[in-house]
Amino acid sequence: MKFIVLSGFLGSGKTSILMPLAHEIVDSCEGGDDTKLAIIENEIGQVGVDNVFTEGGGYTSKELFNGCVCCSILGDLMDCLVDLEKNENPEWVILETTGLARPADLATNLWAYYDEDMNITTCVVIDASRWMLLTKAEGLNELVFDQISDANYVLINKTDLVSAAELEEVKADVLKRTEGRVYALAATKDADGTNKVCREMIEEILSWE
Repeated sequence: MKFIVLSGFLGSGKTSILMPLAHEIVDSCEGGDDTKLAIIENEIGQVGVDNVFTEGGGYTSKELFNGCVCCSILGDLMDCLVDLEKNENPEWVILETTGLARPADLATNLWAYYDEDMNITTCVVIDASRWMLLTKAEGLNELVFDQISDANYVLINKTDLVSAAELEEVKADVLKRTEGRVYALAATKDADGTNKVCREMIEEILSWE
């Protein structure tokens, strides 16, 4: 089972990334009617997964809205994963976390519960138009720095809201804070570009096996 932790600060546009990412995952899987992808929502978004995806089309979805999976409901997440393995056995799982989650800590907990061979990818979405402000916000800046520091992928979203010079400033700041692969995109404005980024991520994750 391949596990993607999709994280990012509040308002970064995680759900706008989740949708194309999910479609690319299912398209990459071989045929058959089995569930290929399970989506676990820990973030209450404006658009719920059930409003976008139809159960039975290769997807199933679960909701964990009683707290953050990194701490207060970590046990609920583990129970959910056990249930998914037993009843659905998906090839992939995407967990969309709350905006305050620390994805590296969550990955560490998952590896401790399963084993270090579990294929876990952390993908953090940031808002290009707010990033430089967040870097100067005392208290919050430590959180967003921690979110991207050990991420496998950092997706700089909402690039349509900044100038070319501002985007370069954001990229330079992000690159000095993470060793992960960095992409820039505008998820709600450029569907083809977003699909391409998601496709490249999936292909690379598959190559790690």
